[in-house]
Formats: sequence, structure tokens, C-alpha cells
Amino acid sequence: MKKLPLAIACATLLAAPLTAFAAGSSYVTGNVQFHSTEMHGSSATSTLEAGHTFSTGTTILTEFDGIQIGDLKTDANAPTYVTLGLEQSFNVNDNLWVAAGYHHLIANGENVQYRPLVKIGYNFDNGLSISNRTRWHLDATDAVGASDDTRMDNAIAYAFSDTPVTVKYNNVYMLDAESMDHELRATWTRSGVQPYIEYRSQGNNVDNQDANNALVLGASYGF
Repeated sequence: MKKLPLAIACATLLAAPLTAFAAGSSYVTGNVQFHSTEMHGSSATSTLEAGHTFSTGTTILTEFDGIQIGDLKTDANAPTYVTLGLEQSFNVNDNLWVAAGYHHLIANGENVQYRPLVKIGYNFDNGLSISNRTRWHLDATDAVGASDDTRMDNAIAYAFSDTPVTVKYNNVYMLDAESMDHELRATWTRSGVQPYIEYRSQGNNVDNQDANNALVLGASYGF
């Protein structure tokens, strides 16, 4: 609990634009993940997320992750994790954007981590885009063995000009754990519901642990 003032400060700072909220756009997204190992507690899990982005560039979101829908492979506790998020983005120019935010992670009704974050991205005129998200995972439990870490997401994506498809590669690196994930996604960027398929290789470079290979089937809808 010693880091709670930091979490409150981040949330208060980012909540300032709430007074200027206006109409914007909402989204819902969800997926089913089929796993090759017991890393996530069962053979299949699901993630659901919903959010709203206001015309001020402020996004509020809620995510439910690790929903157990497959055969349990371990006796260990595998709770559903809930993230409450608030982010503020700024367009530096027509191509460059930056953002800052805060995610609050909860499980079984208890605080798990405080997660302040920053983002930066650049959208090229030819359909190529690159981005980085750095998020600090600050322990909120004070449990024995719990520690802080830093997650870095480095992504590159390409939107085809002659067909409604976007492909994206995301590299996830945990700085202290030295764990690396690879995520490769293809999205059908049609109007309405946009389905996607993704392959994930998770937990690479971790001692005494096999990497988890996951097939992810999902879809997003903006309105």
C-alpha cells in the first residue's frame, strides 16, 4: 500500500481533462486464447475490454483478463484480472503522437499492481506505423516474493492500401524478469465488426519454464 499516493496522484492528474469531455467514440473488443502450457491456468482463456475515447483525447477503459474457459491444468489460483484505465493522448503533429496514463490492476477484489504508463507513436504516410508503450508494474500487495517490474511494448504495423487488412508485430519485454513475448496479428479492417487472428509466443527466456504458444481469435467493434 505504500505506493497508493503515487497511484492517486497519477489518476488525479489525468482526470483533469474530464471537465472538458465531449462526444467521442466507444469500442468493445474480446478474444479467446488457446494455450499450449499452463502459464495462464487453463487450456483456454478469454479477454474482454470496453472503453470510450472523448474528443479531448482522453480514454477510459475496463479490461477483464484471464477469464478461465478451458480445462484447468493447475491447482494454482488463476483469478480473473480486472484493469481500470485512464489515458490521455496528444497529437504533436499529423504523424507523431504521445500519451500518458494509469492502469489499476485488481484480482479477487484486491489491489494487485499500480501501473503508470507512457506511449509514443509515429504514423508514416505509406501505411507503416511504429509505437512504444512503457508501463511500470508496481506491486500493491507487499506479498513475499512480489516485486516491481517494467513492461515495454514495441510494435510495428502496416495497413495495406489496396485491401482492408492490417498486420502488426508487437515485442513485449519485461525488464527485470527478462521475459520476452512475440505477438503477430492480422486484422480485417472492414467497417463494423473487425475480426482478427493472432499468434503469441509468451514467456521466452524464463528459466525452468517453457514458452507458451497461443492461438488468439478475436474481434473489435467501434461505435
